[in-house]
Amino acid sequence: MSLTEPVNTEKPPTLEDLVKKASDLNMMPQVARKVIDLVSNESSTASQLAELLEKDPNITTRILKISNSAFYGLRREVKTVQQAIVILGFKSLRSMVVASSSKALHKRFGITEQLMWDHSIGTAIAAKIISEGMPVAVGDIAFVGGLLHNVGKTIMNNESPKAYVEVMKKVYNDRMNPIEAELEIFGYSYPQVGYMISEKWGLPSDLINVIRYHYLSQMKEEDKKVILSNQVLKMALGCVDLGAHICEYLGIGFREKNPKLELISTEGSKYLNATQEKIDQWMKKAEEAYSKERAVFN
Repeated sequence: MSLTEPVNTEKPPTLEDLVKKASDLNMMPQVARKVIDLVSNESSTASQLAELLEKDPNITTRILKISNSAFYGLRREVKTVQQAIVILGFKSLRSMVVASSSKALHKRFGITEQLMWDHSIGTAIAAKIISEGMPVAVGDIAFVGGLLHNVGKTIMNNESPKAYVEVMKKVYNDRMNPIEAELEIFGYSYPQVGYMISEKWGLPSDLINVIRYHYLSQMKEEDKKVILSNQVLKMALGCVDLGAHICEYLGIGFREKNPKLELISTEGSKYLNATQEKIDQWMKKAEEAYSKERAVFN
């Protein structure tokens, strides 16, 4: 399917202007920002966190839905925020709060935004499934990293939608790599935007680095040497990269499937030392979980 909208003549903002404007708008909901600050403070208590969360019934409802979703794999039903904190811990709750707030980042919701959101949900679910059996910290980072890996695209599209249509044309019509298309139209790319915004929000450093480096095939060699010495981050990056490619294979967040994509050859697969048998298992579980659980995020 090709995109045939009129040629855009609007000049995109500079990277600095875009980040400043997006930061000034405080795109992350207030309760989510307060939760991030609270969890980062070692003296914070479970009752303080529960009291804060209960002030926002929408976030509370979504946290409970995500906690009880099949792909999160808890053995008993979570009925209250206090239970969720006890069972999952502070850091997992922080992940869920960010996850439950991320849809609010979209200013509008046409077909472009729906594709972006579907891909974010699918990647989060796939990354979480891939992380099974790995340390809990990996699963938390992979899950939220999957939801937020495209946050830079969301902000670029929010603030300069006509220019982003031109990016989409190059991706879909010319089969151009999205980062290359963004560099051509904007002069910067979505991982740069996502990295700078997530730093402004004060997100955890490993999560910031997943947002910054998740497109593993585009990572520079000098960055690999530093980033990949952190095993939790390495595994989380592998989960998100492979999860995103599984979604591309299945057509989750894309206009069509890409069954020719060799998942075993992706950088994420290599980082995780994945076998084709394991990839097939993950893909089947991810497709089933996405079909069943996507409504949790809406």
